[in-house]
Amino acid sequence: MDAFEWTAGVYATAMAMAKCMDSKELTRSALIFTQLGTTLATLAALQELDETSTEKNDTDSSAL
Repeated sequence: MDAFEWTAGVYATAMAMAKCMDSKELTRSALIFTQLGTTLATLAALQELDETSTEKNDTDSSAL
């Protein structure tokens, strides 16, 4: 899937959800998905930093 297909899929999902929710449910869902996205991004960044740190330490150790 390319970026355009991902974007279209996300948009279609949002529209389908919005059609069957009142404004309070829609607001609550938006807040939950925003928090979920932020948390996932934080975890992914921490995981990448840990992997990068481990690779660097392995490279530094092999030089000894």
